[in-house]
Amino acid sequence: GINAEYGKVQMVLGTLGQQATQEEVDGLIGEIDVDGDGTISLGEFKTMMERLMETNEEDDRQLLEDTFNEFDVYGDGLIGVEDLIVVFRKLGDDEVTKEEIEQMIIDATGTPRRKKATFEEFKAVLKGY
Repeated sequence: GINAEYGKVQMVLGTLGQQATQEEVDGLIGEIDVDGDGTISLGEFKTMMERLMETNEEDDRQLLEDTFNEFDVYGDGLIGVEDLIVVFRKLGDDEVTKEEIEQMIIDATGTPRRKKATFEEFKAVLKGY
């Protein structure tokens, strides 16, 4: 019944790092339990996950963009080695070397010639790490 489904949905949300009230979970179950039988089928579950991933992606993109802009010291839409060293130090990573960061920029831009990465390149590399 619905209470068993509530526990399962709560667990999935917790795994995704999201908290939800009973009302929110009930609303979610109500939205995705299209046949109204009080349980969530595999198809209904997939729909719920797709919805959750869409909202998460938007949040992730905003967080990444905010982070990028915060460290885009010159405001030129590019982030370089020195900027990234500051990022890692602020995140508490004192281990990462300048060479490793230079390699990240190369991974992002696809060339050792460019010393700075755009937001799209930065985002792609961070998804890989």
